[in-house]
Amino acid sequence: MSAPANRTTAAGRVLRLAYHAARNLPDRVLHRGRHRSALGRIARSARPRKILVVCYGNVCRSPYLKAVLQRQLTDVVVSSAGFFGSDRTVPQLALASGAKRGLDLSSHRSRPLTQSTVKGADLIIVMDSAQAQQLAKMFRVDARRIVIAGDLDPRFEKGRAITDPWKQPPEVFEASFDRLDRCAASLINMVQGLDANVDVE
Repeated sequence: MSAPANRTTAAGRVLRLAYHAARNLPDRVLHRGRHRSALGRIARSARPRKILVVCYGNVCRSPYLKAVLQRQLTDVVVSSAGFFGSDRTVPQLALASGAKRGLDLSSHRSRPLTQSTVKGADLIIVMDSAQAQQLAKMFRVDARRIVIAGDLDPRFEKGRAITDPWKQPPEVFEASFDRLDRCAASLINMVQGLDANVDVE
């Protein structure tokens, strides 16, 4: 490759990095406050007896987060649902990633959101702000009952939303599940009352 071509390629990479950094800047700036606010809201609420985890298709992110939460919060009923489709299995890459983490997702079958499912949940966790808005609009849910999963992550990573790994390579599943593990740890600690020393609003 010629020197001008190398310079063009390098310039393109720099521009792409700058674009992504600028695009995610608002979420990066707001993340710490959102994290503290989400934990504070949970801390001020009654201990949830039923938690509903929601993602678009209920085959990748929400089944995994449900399994992680249920493993630790044995006295809480944790369920999951989605905006699209029903009776679908978890994709093979999600099964493999879950198995590496000690979770068997093979029995999961997707199910759509219903009024009764939403109404019965004390706490609803969604994967992005658009899902939070759609859920509130469709089912008239009090926004205080909805938490965006990414806000529970103590670290900021690329954006507020949890990346949907559907039809993506294995590393995307691993990255999404890693992030969901961090989100789950924050929520579990708060629900179990183990975060007594965390300064929340």
